[in-house]
Amino acid sequence: MTKDSLRGSVVVAVLALLVGTSPGLAQTPGGAAPAAGGSAAAPSSFPATSFLTPTKATWESTRNLVLGIVEVMPEDKYDFKPTPAVRTFRENVIHLIGENYTFFGRVSGENLASNEGFDTLKGRDEIVKALRESYDYGSKVWAGLTEEKALELVEGRGGQRVQRWSFILVAIQDNMNHYGNLVVYVRLNGLVPPRSAARN
Repeated sequence: MTKDSLRGSVVVAVLALLVGTSPGLAQTPGGAAPAAGGSAAAPSSFPATSFLTPTKATWESTRNLVLGIVEVMPEDKYDFKPTPAVRTFRENVIHLIGENYTFFGRVSGENLASNEGFDTLKGRDEIVKALRESYDYGSKVWAGLTEEKALELVEGRGGQRVQRWSFILVAIQDNMNHYGNLVVYVRLNGLVPPRSAARN
């Protein structure tokens, strides 16, 4: 096993711990129910042995989880927040939209416009549409990604040199952090997250 493939295996194992699932589960269609009106994850364009295969499967699973939780919340609850000090449901989702563009923009190397424009989003339908578009942008970046490009060193926070694909790991971690927040918001409003509902 080469040093790079060993490093890739270790990172995938760490990724599995971060998002609370295993690569096997992430690749299983039943691992997360697709969001209402959504489609099943597209098959990976990478070989089964690629470090990017379980990463992409985990990203698709994460996308479906987040879209599902966002779509189950009714519009009149979008300004709900459990305590005065935290973001509203709406603000969390708008934050995620911007983060998806930020992190996948770093993967692609594109200089994207400021995320401030997303702050003007108000209605549930336009927020869900913008969220879907942010994931579609991620899909576009995935389509142009190769193992060689993923392993290129680019500038990260604080001027550190990091592998380009590490921003995908950050995007997954960020999405799952906020997914956990949104599950609580949904539960506090007497609703059941789609993933839990599918098990009942």
